[in-house]
Order: sequence, then structure tokens, then C-alpha cells
Amino acid sequence: MQPLDPRLCVIPLSQFTNQLPVIMGLNVFQLQPGHRVESPQVQAALELIGAFKHSPMAGLVDLQRVDVSQPGVVVATTGQGSEITFAFQNLEQQLSRWRKIYDLGQTMSKTIASVDLAVSNNVPVRWTASTVVPVITPKNTNPLKTRRRNV
Repeated sequence: MQPLDPRLCVIPLSQFTNQLPVIMGLNVFQLQPGHRVESPQVQAALELIGAFKHSPMAGLVDLQRVDVSQPGVVVATTGQGSEITFAFQNLEQQLSRWRKIYDLGQTMSKTIASVDLAVSNNVPVRWTASTVVPVITPKNTNPLKTRRRNV
């Protein structure tokens, strides 16, 4: 794809950069305008981005970056600071497992720091304390006024 000419855009380009994840770790010599990138990591990253839109995690977190520099896996970083490692195969199943782990963390008041979904059994998860703490507003208590009676 050729880069968009900013003068021809109806919607500013800065609005798009906030909505789309960035694919990092690419070999810049593989990128040729008008040519398809044949890297399996890049193909897996594009499939992940497409599958994420229809996954159980859509709307709960947002993908900020997808790193394709490691062989055999892609590592997604969310806007909430979590790092999620995916294998190339069975992305829908991995996204479903991510949702179950996410829900478990919600019940424990924790958030995912990192999880490796490329591992099929005994998925390693690192937790952090949840930053979303319900704010408790103190009740406004008026002191009781005692009436003095003159008897």
C-alpha cells in the first residue's frame, strides 16, 4: 500500500493511528510497496488483529502493538499494559482462553501483566494488582443535635 496523502483524507490520519494496532519487529527490507509480505509472523499478526475484532475480548481491552520479532509466536500489547503471547495456530481458541483468564483475574481483583497462550497446558500467567478500585464516598453524617429542655 502506498502511504496516504494527508491532503486527500477526509478524516485526519492521527485519528486512525489511535484505532489500529501497530505491527512491530518487521524487517524493513521485506516491505516493498505493492508487494505482499510473506513472513509467517506478519501473516499471523494480521490474522490475530482480524480475529480479535470478533473475539470475546473485543471491547474489554484494546490492542496497541503486535510484535513479530520472535520466531514462532506473536506478542500483543494491550492499552492496559498486558502482554499476551500467541501461537500461530488456533487463534480463536487462544482468544477464548484469554477471556477465561481475564474473568478469573476480575474475580480476584487482579489484572494480567503477561500470559503465554502459545503454551497449550498449564498456561503461565503473571498478575498485577488491579488499578480499578471502586471509590467509596463517605456518607455525610450530621451530628445529632440534642435539645436542652428547661424543666
